[in-house]
Amino acid sequence: IDPERKEAAAAIAVAKGAGVRTVMITGDHAETAQAIAERLGILPMGEDNRCHVLTGAELEMMSDEELEKKVPEISVYARVSPEHKVRIVKAWQKNGKIVSMTGDGVNDAPALKQADIGVGMGITGTEVSKGASDMVLADDNFETIVVAIEEGRKVFSNIQKAVQYLLSANFGEVITLFVATLLGWTILQPVHILWINLVTDVFPAIALGMEKAEPDVMQRKPREKSSSFLSNGVLESILYQGVLEGGLTLFIYWMAEQYFHEENLSETMAFATLGLLQLFHSFNVKSVFRSLFNGNPLDNIYLNGAALLSAFLLLGVIVTPGINQFFDVTPPSLMQWGIVFGISFSIIVFVEIAKAIFRAVRKEM
Repeated sequence: IDPERKEAAAAIAVAKGAGVRTVMITGDHAETAQAIAERLGILPMGEDNRCHVLTGAELEMMSDEELEKKVPEISVYARVSPEHKVRIVKAWQKNGKIVSMTGDGVNDAPALKQADIGVGMGITGTEVSKGASDMVLADDNFETIVVAIEEGRKVFSNIQKAVQYLLSANFGEVITLFVATLLGWTILQPVHILWINLVTDVFPAIALGMEKAEPDVMQRKPREKSSSFLSNGVLESILYQGVLEGGLTLFIYWMAEQYFHEENLSETMAFATLGLLQLFHSFNVKSVFRSLFNGNPLDNIYLNGAALLSAFLLLGVIVTPGINQFFDVTPPSLMQWGIVFGISFSIIVFVEIAKAIFRAVRKEM
């Protein structure tokens, strides 16, 4: 009998909360396997769980189609052969699930190879099983798999945040230039767009890749195989936020044209606003729908530093003699800077409102 690891039960519970189902495949007898599964939390305690246990002999009598329909009900497989393990993996895959398989013996190699993610054991595993695996656990600890799931979700989420930030920022620039062209406005020059893309976009996007995992990352359901990188409201957020950035930039240009009549001032205020809008917006995308203030909004020191550096460089371009002439901008007054800052900061307010509406709608669904 292979004894259970004491930390396995807690790890299985965390995996269950993350929407990852743990299934036990063993060579032990059905009664032994069922008892171990109950202690680990794979099967509920105090219930008649025999219907959730399948033996190799019973599996042998089933066709692949029957097994495909049966696997969602089975949590424990006892007295199975290597061929059975491959059939079980294939049956789950035919149900549209992403399957990870752990194993340490030579007879586990075919199933490890068939699984979407074969996980070998670094200490007790044979060289054959390690070679058939996609990854190898250096400590042979199931808990490490759960940690890897959390890390993988964090990495995916951070890439998604960086992409969301860059796409919404660039879409905002497209909206600004497109509408300005239709209205006959000379709102931004090529050097302004180039500066924003090289400085304002790049540093925060890199810093977003260093975000910590969100608190609920292990309470989310796994993504479907068919799900898009921009699914689950991400694309809609990009479009809304891009329109918002473009609209606010156009608004401050129009306002400066109406109320201030200094040379190049309206272009300068639009340039500064678009740059600061994107910097404030980089904090919005720390979470797609969770409020920025549901936690510490300044917990990413890299993002804080990137935003401050980009803002300092933007300010330097506008107020430094010689450089501002090259960029064809003029330093705004203190009051005008206040307007630029206020309108730029408003993107946080507008996005927070949109997030609150989405959370309310999703709660009612």
